[in-house]
Amino acid sequence: MQVRFFSVIIFLLLFHIANAQTITGLVTDIMGKPLIGANVIWENTKSGTVTDSSGNFSIQDKLDGNRIIKISYVGFTTERLDVKSIRHWEIQLIEDATLSEVNITAKGSATRFANDVAKVEVLGVREIQRAACCSLAGCFSTNSNVEANVTNIVTDAKELRILGLSGVYNQVLVDGMPLIQGLAYPYGPGSYPGTMIEKIFVTKGANSVLQGFESISGQINIEFHKAETAPKLFLNAFANSFGETQYNANYMIKKTGWSNLAVGHLTLPATIIDRDKDGFRDIVRTNRVSFYNRWSYDNPEKPKWRVTIAARYLNENREGGLTNFDRKKDLGTLAVYGQNVRINHGELYTKTNYIVNDKASLILLNSAFAQHQESYFGVKKYDGKQFNLTSSLYMDYYYGEKNHNLKFGISHRHNRLQEDISFTAPIPLLTYAGRYLTNYDIPGAFVENKLVVSKFTFLTGLRVDHFGDFGWKATPRLLVRADISPDTDIRFSIGKGYRIPHVFTENANLLASNRILKLSDNLAPEEAINTGLNFVQSFHLKETKITLSGDAYVTYFQNQIFPDFDKEVNTAIVDNFFGRSVSKSFQLENKWEFSPQFDIKSSV
Repeated sequence: MQVRFFSVIIFLLLFHIANAQTITGLVTDIMGKPLIGANVIWENTKSGTVTDSSGNFSIQDKLDGNRIIKISYVGFTTERLDVKSIRHWEIQLIEDATLSEVNITAKGSATRFANDVAKVEVLGVREIQRAACCSLAGCFSTNSNVEANVTNIVTDAKELRILGLSGVYNQVLVDGMPLIQGLAYPYGPGSYPGTMIEKIFVTKGANSVLQGFESISGQINIEFHKAETAPKLFLNAFANSFGETQYNANYMIKKTGWSNLAVGHLTLPATIIDRDKDGFRDIVRTNRVSFYNRWSYDNPEKPKWRVTIAARYLNENREGGLTNFDRKKDLGTLAVYGQNVRINHGELYTKTNYIVNDKASLILLNSAFAQHQESYFGVKKYDGKQFNLTSSLYMDYYYGEKNHNLKFGISHRHNRLQEDISFTAPIPLLTYAGRYLTNYDIPGAFVENKLVVSKFTFLTGLRVDHFGDFGWKATPRLLVRADISPDTDIRFSIGKGYRIPHVFTENANLLASNRILKLSDNLAPEEAINTGLNFVQSFHLKETKITLSGDAYVTYFQNQIFPDFDKEVNTAIVDNFFGRSVSKSFQLENKWEFSPQFDIKSSV
């Protein structure tokens, strides 16, 4: 998902109503469908209302000060109205494919499906709080579409799986930026505090080509709290039965045109516990310090420019192994087995939006991260250094009464990854010590068109990227949505995807084991086609809303890279696999919403 900004159609009906102290209006989508429950609020206040079952609203006039009304609805861009002397409005909100301005309030449903051509499940603040999570990896304990899977139990490395496939096949975005990849892949999901996350968007299967050529099995995009919804000061503390404690502090500053969010996080390690008496620690001892700062510029007096600048620093130490492991004297020795991971990570991203006119915007996205990771797995030492820079520039253009949308642009990805593996003591038969480089520059271009025809929405996308020695590769994608009725949606998707493998960062268990490793020196990009069909059907029984959804996805791999443990005894073989490889996923989910505070979900 990519960053999108405000774009609306406003039809002014020039007549007066009897009550001159009241402002009324009608809020619909571009097809004229009333938007029920849209928020209508005076800007910079808590005074407002919501639209009724017909999309109508009535709000008491504010005769002094700032007379700007903000209208927002889940899955649509937010509109700002300068009411002046106009007493009645008809507003048509535009669907926001990037979901950059979706506001999930605590009184709404904990999870919902966005009004988008792709099936996007939105996890709001209430759902995140319900999961009682401490990090991004823990936000999905009540969600059936994403599985947080442990890849190395000793250091608690985790991946986020979609469609039952390894987490490497879905794309995890931070505010729409590809910051969790490479060295950041195994420990990144555990490094973002849950308290700074406002909402999470989960998409299965193929989706937009704007964010790159990956997302074979799906996409997860996390968005942090914004000035409109975040409290000025938020303090949080957590402790568990193992003795681990976590502390969080969020501070928001908002001035005319500018807003700033500052987040601090501290994790102090648990005590050493071995309840099952196997000699190994039951929980990883983690020290973590992180700081995040985001500046946003959105000045109503200068509406042509919108800018976001954000930076984060992370320092982390993870320690696991035998209960008597002492890092100061046992690290890298044969005396006592232990594992230790030390991470220094910094990231920076910017979003710049220039509004050309009421139909076109020019958007520039830049994101970069640098990470140094030093790890010990017994006597195996892993030292990784990575720098990654991703940039894209594209035009966002509405045409045909603004119900059609065209995006086109260019992108570039620069990556430098150096991995050094050494043994501090001789290990028989293991010969893979050495330096491994994964360096590439991938320029690309893309075009994507969204077409609305009656009750059907078509999203077609194509991007081409140059993978160095492997040449140009095309990524075509097609998504179709049939809006059968206000309570019935059917969606179809098909698309291709690629990914660059990072064998050691994505398979930490290889270093933790004593298997012989045979690694090909000519690994090609992984390649797959994903196709899916899903439906969403809602029913209403008095005050109870019932939502039934079903998914069926099939992934066909043209090239797949994974450790093969079966071909040779005590050996892991990592090579290109061009043979037949198919993954199938089916799911049914049923949700009963009895009230905003109480619902029941089940899935199979």
